[in-house]
Amino acid sequence: MEEAQDMFRNANKVTRPEKALILGFMAGSRDNPCPQLGSLVTVKLSEDHETVLQNDHTLVNMLVETHFQMNYNTGEWKRIKKYIELERTSMPVASSQLAALAAAATALQNQS
Repeated sequence: MEEAQDMFRNANKVTRPEKALILGFMAGSRDNPCPQLGSLVTVKLSEDHETVLQNDHTLVNMLVETHFQMNYNTGEWKRIKKYIELERTSMPVASSQLAALAAAATALQNQS
């Protein structure tokens, strides 16, 4: 349940009923509350703005949505990040800044 606490700590879009649904699923409940929607149920956990470094060394302002997806057929779940581009800036990034951004991105990926 520590994993659930970490997940909900930064969740700014999930409702109490959705939290209860997720916690129940993680605890082993496989009663799909909306079988008419299919076996995959996705809940939006959070929505944030991030500046993301691109391969061409430009920075892009993005809306980042984190979703929790539950598969009621298999019992598996996963977190999904969806990136939506807001605006692109053509500001070049210095190599020292690039190294710092890459290290920060790696650290964030290792947390997920």
